[in-house]
Amino acid sequence: MPRKSRPRPNSEGRREQIVNAALKVMISDGVYNATTRKIAEAAGVNVATLHYHFHDKEEIILSVMGVLASNYRGRLDERFGAPQPLHERIEDLLAFIWGEIESAPGEQLVLQEMTLYVLRVPQAAHLAAEKEREIKQLYAECLARCSDVSAEDAPRIAELSNFIYACFVGILNQWLATRDTAQLLKTTSQLVDAARAIWRAS
Repeated sequence: MPRKSRPRPNSEGRREQIVNAALKVMISDGVYNATTRKIAEAAGVNVATLHYHFHDKEEIILSVMGVLASNYRGRLDERFGAPQPLHERIEDLLAFIWGEIESAPGEQLVLQEMTLYVLRVPQAAHLAAEKEREIKQLYAECLARCSDVSAEDAPRIAELSNFIYACFVGILNQWLATRDTAQLLKTTSQLVDAARAIWRAS
């Protein structure tokens, strides 16, 4: 596992500065090309200062993933605070996900690259599974708050969330390769119908 740096006095502001710079470098240059030297330069610090706050690139990636997930959770909670029937929320959730991708495609590409990158680093490979679990959990929590879903439905919600997530990852990867938005919208509509059918049948 990548080592996590111990908190340093008055370090949170500098860590945030480095993480924000890392995300910008990863969007512009890609995760593989985002060296600690480039990140330090973008953050306006020297490499020694960067390593004072982070042991290595893998720890920076972990922090970037954490920030993106936290921001995403906040927007998801804000959007879906009111009760709603599940059949409506499935469509609205996928529309929300697409809206997030459309507004920040660079971040989505970085998240996909991060998964491949950490799978190539033995001590960090577990981060890919953690990212998958966290995103599926966000979707499960969103669907579980529907007005016609009860606590007993938790296993079915988990299966539905996994289905939606797994299918949409394929749709997203296709769009990242082709930027064919019409195809994405059509396939997403088909996914909505399939998810509703699975819920009715389960």
